[in-house]
Amino acid sequence: MSGLLSNALSGLNAANTALSVSGHNVANLATEGYSRQAVQFATAQGNLNGVKVSNVDRVVNSFYNDDIWRTSSDWAYYNGLQSYLGYAEELMGTSSLNFNDAISQVTGALNSALAAPESRAYRQEVLSSADALVNKMSQINGALTDQREKLSKEMTQTASSIGYTLRKLADYNDRVAVAVAKGEPTAELEDNRELLVTQLSSYIGIATTSHDDGTLDISTLSGAPLLIGTQAAELAVNGTEVSLTLGKQVFRLTDSIGGKIGGLIAADTGVLQPTVASLNVMLSQLSDEVNGVLAQGFDLNGNPGAPLFSYDANDPLGTFAVSDSITIDSLAFIGGKDDGSGNWVATGGVGDNSNIANLIKVFGNQSDDYSLLIGRLASKSNENQSNVKTAQALSDNAVQTRDNLSGVNKDEEASNILFYQQMYQANAKVISVADETFKTLLAMF
Repeated sequence: MSGLLSNALSGLNAANTALSVSGHNVANLATEGYSRQAVQFATAQGNLNGVKVSNVDRVVNSFYNDDIWRTSSDWAYYNGLQSYLGYAEELMGTSSLNFNDAISQVTGALNSALAAPESRAYRQEVLSSADALVNKMSQINGALTDQREKLSKEMTQTASSIGYTLRKLADYNDRVAVAVAKGEPTAELEDNRELLVTQLSSYIGIATTSHDDGTLDISTLSGAPLLIGTQAAELAVNGTEVSLTLGKQVFRLTDSIGGKIGGLIAADTGVLQPTVASLNVMLSQLSDEVNGVLAQGFDLNGNPGAPLFSYDANDPLGTFAVSDSITIDSLAFIGGKDDGSGNWVATGGVGDNSNIANLIKVFGNQSDDYSLLIGRLASKSNENQSNVKTAQALSDNAVQTRDNLSGVNKDEEASNILFYQQMYQANAKVISVADETFKTLLAMF
C-alpha cells in the first residue's frame, strides 16, 4: 500500500513540476531572448519507486545560435559599409560637383578663346572656369574629410559598445560559473548571456568556446581574444585605425573581423581611402600635364608660360589650387617651337592660338579616369546592396529556425499543460484509490 502511495505521490510531484515549467514558458512568451524549458523525467531508482524529474533543460541548439551570430554579423558588416559607399557614389555623381562637368567648362572656355586668344574676356573665362574646377574639388575634399571624421566617431561609439557588452558578458560568465559550482539553475543567466552575445555579434564577427564550468570564451574570427572567462578585451580607435587589447596582447583589426565595425573599417580602407587616392592621382596628373603644356608656350608678353595649377604632392586633393603666379596676361596660349639651334621660341604673336589646342587635348583626356571611378563606386554599391538584402534574409531565416526550436509555442504549451494536468489528476486518482483501499482494509478489522 505504501508503494502505491509513494508512486502516486512521485507522479503528482513530477506533474506539478512539469506544470510549473510550462506555466513559466507561457509567462515568458514575449520575453526577448527567452529559451523555452522542458522537463526530463526518469524512473526513480529501485523497484516500483515511481518517477522523478531528472532535469529541467533549456531547449537550445548551439549550431542555430552560431547561425544567428554569423548572419547578424554579416548583415551589420554590409549595412555599415553601405552608408559610406552610397554616400561616396552619390557625391562623385552629383552634377553640381562633377569633375567631368568642370573639365568640360574649362574646355569650353578654351574653345571660345581659340577665336581671339588675346582677348582678356576669353582669358578671364578660362581662369574662372579653372577656379570653378578647384572649388568643386575643394567641396569634394571637404565632404570626404567630413565622412572620415564621421566614420571615426562611429567607430569610437561602436568600439565603446563592444567594450561595454564584453564587460557585461564577463560578469555573466562569473555568475554562471558560481551557479554551476553551487548546483543552482542557470537558465535565466544563460538566456541573458546569449542575448548579449547576439548583440555583440552585430558589432563584430565572433567565434565562441563553451567550457564545463559554464563560462563562454569569445574571440574574433581571426582568433584575437575578446573574452576569456571574466577577462574582457578593450577596443581603441585612433582616427580610423582600430586596435584590440587583452592583457599585454595588442591586435590591429582589419575589415575581415566582420560585424558593424568590420564594415566601418571596410568603408575607410575600401571606399574613402581609395576614392581620395584616385582623386589625388587624377588632380596631380592633370596639374602636371596642363602645367607642362603651358611651360612649352608663351604669354602675351612673350614670356614662357606660368603654371595654371599648384598642389602639395603629399595631399593633392586637399591642396589643389589655381597657381598664385598665373594672371590673365601670363596664360601661355602662344605656341612654341625649336628654332633649329636648340632655342625654344614662340610660333607667332599675340594672336597665335596653337598652344590652346594642346591644352584642350590635355583637358579632354582627363574624363575617362573619373568616369571609371564613378563606375567602380556604382558597381560596388549595387553589389553591396544585394549583399545587404541577402544577409538580412539569411539572418531572418536563422532567427526563425532558432525560434522554431527554442521559442515558446502557445499551442504546444497548451497541449503540454493539458497532458500534465491529466497526469496530475491520474496520480491524484491513484492516491484516492489507495486511500479508499486502505480504509476498506481497516474496516475489515
